[in-house]
Amino acid sequence: MDNEKLHKRINLVRRDLGNLLFHFTRSPGKLVEIEKEHSKSSLSDSPLSVLEKILSDGFLLGSSKNIRGGFKCICFTESPISEIVSLFSLVNIAESKTQKTRYEPFGIAVKKDWLYSQGGRPVLYQPENEFKLLPEELQYKHVKFEPEKGVDFTWEREWRIKADKLLLDPKETLVVVPDAETAFDLAYQNAEVELDFDRDPVPQGAYHVAKWMTVSLDLFGFNLLERDR
Repeated sequence: MDNEKLHKRINLVRRDLGNLLFHFTRSPGKLVEIEKEHSKSSLSDSPLSVLEKILSDGFLLGSSKNIRGGFKCICFTESPISEIVSLFSLVNIAESKTQKTRYEPFGIAVKKDWLYSQGGRPVLYQPENEFKLLPEELQYKHVKFEPEKGVDFTWEREWRIKADKLLLDPKETLVVVPDAETAFDLAYQNAEVELDFDRDPVPQGAYHVAKWMTVSLDLFGFNLLERDR
């Protein structure tokens, strides 16, 4: 059996493996300023509003927050959606903000091989003192891992792409939201209007063509409607 066939069979039987990488938004907490091409705009305190802006702009912006060395990166998780969903429930039962995860059920997914072709790579979980051992061009991949001190983020299975901006290809992007109503609203809101000529020189009407493919988690039995929006 060649390696390619073996890899495909492993993916079929391993539920912890998948071909998608996820980037989820979160509530800013307060009104935040995010840069556009030549201006800034305010976002409301909602993970949905962040996702709406991502789809409107058509790109993800890099950030250096929590990345040693000040490199701007866009981060994704390789964890399967079935496992990520279990983390969303912590938002509702957390007793304080410090007990909440950084994830909320609004985001986008891209194929792993597509992000790899753009330059995305898995991070390196290492002790802090190994950061300087990395060549500078690889230092953006460093994530502190010191389990003896309680520092362990390996469960995130993080990928990063070092970039100020990542343009999203609608053909390679899946929008993920918690419920069907939100999925429909986003699809309609970002749809492109095309004229219907129906073999006639004069248009007989117009119809909407969805730009972004959108999926709701409740269709798969994940009930996340108790979230704050």
